[in-house]
Amino acid sequence: MNIKDFLQHVQDAYAALTELSIIMLDLQHQPVTKVSNITELAELVLFSPDKPFPPSCFPNDYTEWQRPMVVQTGYWGVKAIVAPVLVEQKVEYWIWAGAFIEEETKPMIKEQCFRFPDSQIWLQAIEQTKEQTISSVEKKLNDIEKMATICGEFISNNRQKQHYEQYFYLLDTAVDRAQQFSLHMDDFLHMFQKIDSDIDFSLYIKRQNREWVVAHAVGEKAEQLWNQQIKTAFPPLSNSLFHSHNVVCVENAALDPRFAFFVKNGIKPSTVVIYPILHNDEVEGWIVIGSQTKRSLPKEAVQIGAILMKYWQLHSKYELAYIKMDRHFMRLSMLIEIGRAMNVVKDTDEIIRMMTDFVAELAYGDFAFTVLADHKRKVKVHCGAISEQQVTEYYEDVCQRYFSTEKRLLENIPKLRETKFGTVMEISFSVHEHVHGVMAVHLKDIEAAKEAEVYVAALIGIGTMVMKQNTYQTSKQELNIDMLSERLTTREMDVLNLLVQGCSNREIADRLFISIHTVKNHITNIFQKIGVNDRSQLIALVYQLNNRKVINEEHH
Repeated sequence: MNIKDFLQHVQDAYAALTELSIIMLDLQHQPVTKVSNITELAELVLFSPDKPFPPSCFPNDYTEWQRPMVVQTGYWGVKAIVAPVLVEQKVEYWIWAGAFIEEETKPMIKEQCFRFPDSQIWLQAIEQTKEQTISSVEKKLNDIEKMATICGEFISNNRQKQHYEQYFYLLDTAVDRAQQFSLHMDDFLHMFQKIDSDIDFSLYIKRQNREWVVAHAVGEKAEQLWNQQIKTAFPPLSNSLFHSHNVVCVENAALDPRFAFFVKNGIKPSTVVIYPILHNDEVEGWIVIGSQTKRSLPKEAVQIGAILMKYWQLHSKYELAYIKMDRHFMRLSMLIEIGRAMNVVKDTDEIIRMMTDFVAELAYGDFAFTVLADHKRKVKVHCGAISEQQVTEYYEDVCQRYFSTEKRLLENIPKLRETKFGTVMEISFSVHEHVHGVMAVHLKDIEAAKEAEVYVAALIGIGTMVMKQNTYQTSKQELNIDMLSERLTTREMDVLNLLVQGCSNREIADRLFISIHTVKNHITNIFQKIGVNDRSQLIALVYQLNNRKVINEEHH
């Protein structure tokens, strides 16, 4: 049901209840409804040719008129009730309910009728009109007031419904655009302007290079504010508001010296609403909307702005998570490819160079630095934006801190160090008991240090595993049977002897009184220490070493 039909139905019902003729008018005194229950006296008042309707009973200044009143109709003694219809606390319509005469006034009114044109018609209408007592007039006042309230609430609710439909449309649009990954800050600011027709501008203020600047602006006059710096006097940047994280509404902002930034640029905001953008409970920016004509925005509009703001924060987190996930997949793919490449390379120096080249990309740093040291030499490799002089200084510092004692190398705990060329993550590692190393990689973002640590450690783990494998494979032919007992534990030697005899895992477990799981662990350790991949290789190597020992003994 539309508004006019509803108002007509309500008016018809109250006309029957009060026995008055009722009509509703807008602020320009134009009829909104048709007259209900028109009586002969009301018809004379409303449609008399000598006094066009509306009569002077309607005020010119209606801002203070909040309740129904009994007024003169312009015809002596003939009265009516006029009531304002308040919509959102403002008068938007008038109810005229009449015409009636009060008790004990009919004789005097009849005397005056002779002055009216068509006096006989007036006399007849007055005669037929029932006089109203004080109590009945009061009741009619109360009934008309109820009618005005019902009409005002219906109109308010209908407008709120329209606003909410508009708000839901905005939210749906935001969701659709976000799902298509096409929701950008400019689009978002345009959505803020659609919250209310009186919003003239919207801004996005963010921190850049330790300053607050207007990063985006929407509005005819606001666009000239792009890239302009905001002074700390601006309300959101003051200490009290900066840490409150609350939405701030300011009326008469043009008269507030803190908003001189706007006035200086030709914008004189009557009201301003400021929304904080939070990340990890810290303010990273502000959305500022304002109107140059409206003293304040509806409460619902401000709340919808807060919902949009929260949705933007949620969307930003989702985008960040998506980017991180994509970054994880890229890093994992990179690790797999690096591992395959290093498996092909047999030279330790080349493996260190590959690790150094790729670690800066894994950690998104500007440079990386690696030192590998054994008892004979120290290999240093670097890449990225670091000078030879800085490399030399850093190399000497690393050697002093890590290679002067082996105890510090055994810690194997990532450390963050502040250097004159930025924050660096250092991780020590060990290839075997005689070969140790330190990898250092620059970090652009300290907050991402934990994430970078995982991939740097994984790269180091892959690199050291390949270097160990190459070391064992290289030295395999130089092994002799006596060196096996030096590399293997007593229990591993027991397992090795039974393996060479052709015993199964179950038989080994039974003979040594250990579990099959423990046997498998011992076999895996033996394979790694000797540098073989399966039992056949192991048995062949042991027989080969035994033969070599026999030959050497015969030779001597």
